[in-house]
Amino acid sequence: MDARARLLAIPPKEDFTEGETLHLQSFLLGKERYGVDIKLVRETQPLGSQKWAAVPCTPDFITGAVNIRGRIYPIMDVAMFLGQPSRPLPKTAHVLLVRGVSGEGEMIELSLLADELPQTVHVPQGEVKASTVTISARAQEFIRGITDDMLIVLDMERLLSDPGIIIHEEVSP
Repeated sequence: MDARARLLAIPPKEDFTEGETLHLQSFLLGKERYGVDIKLVRETQPLGSQKWAAVPCTPDFITGAVNIRGRIYPIMDVAMFLGQPSRPLPKTAHVLLVRGVSGEGEMIELSLLADELPQTVHVPQGEVKASTVTISARAQEFIRGITDDMLIVLDMERLLSDPGIIIHEEVSP
């Protein structure tokens, strides 16, 4: 029994080397596919099943706030943050709860809007190319690169470090 337990405790070998492959949570925003390092994604939830609401006096890229397990997180629409036009919120919308460290070492948690159910993908690092001229200069700041099948890989550390995502306003009583 002990030998079997030790054998079962050995993690399975993967077909790829961690340093050579990116493990991404991919999601759709409009017609574009984005990818986020899966280590930063805490969970995904259908937006319709969550208690969420629009929040007045916030930037356009903040769709609202969502209650996940008793904690309130802002819902960020990355496409709008990168300068794309607004679009209707589909019934298939999901949120990806992400946690990462900003460039200043501050832990930041927020939820990213996804138009459809996110999927996990494994991309060899060599397939991620520098962003092209078809991407706006603003978007290029927050993108690690693009794959041949047009998956836009986000640089979440850079995104979470951008002072534009932090709202410093106080409401007077």
